[in-house]
Amino acid sequence: MKIEEFKNITIAYMRNTGAYGSKNKELMENFKDFLRTNHLLNEQTTILGIALDNPTFTPTNELRYDVGLIIDKNEEIALKKRKIDDGKYAIFEVPHTEQGVVSFWQDIPQLTADLSIDDKKPIMERYAMDKITNCLCEFCIPLK
Repeated sequence: MKIEEFKNITIAYMRNTGAYGSKNKELMENFKDFLRTNHLLNEQTTILGIALDNPTFTPTNELRYDVGLIIDKNEEIALKKRKIDDGKYAIFEVPHTEQGVVSFWQDIPQLTADLSIDDKKPIMERYAMDKITNCLCEFCIPLK
C-alpha cells in the first residue's frame, strides 16, 4: 500500500444507473470500445471505475457507477466531464482477476484498520495500462 495525493483530476466518463454487477462490466466494455474507436486507448491510458453510492443505503435503481478516462481538463472528448475529489488516497495493488477483486473487497476492513477512511468519498478502481499488462489493477481508498 502507498499513499497518493489526488489533485485537479478530470475525467471524461459514462455512467450506469441501476444494480451494480454485470451492467457495470458491460459499461466498461462499451467505454473501452468508445476509446478504441476514438483512438484514445493506448499505453498512457488510465481508466477509473467509480461506484458512487453505497448499496446498503441507496435503492438499487438509483445506484450510480461511472467509468472515466483521466484527461487534461481542456481536452475535447464527446463525453461528459467531471472532477475527481482532491485529497489523499491509499492505493492498493490487486491481481486483476475476479477472485483478486472479490478478495480485496472482502478484506477492506482488515487492510484499512489503521487508516482514517473518508467515507464521504467513493473508493475508486484504477486501471492503468502498464498495470493491466501485468494483470494488476489498483484500488484507491479516500483518506481523511
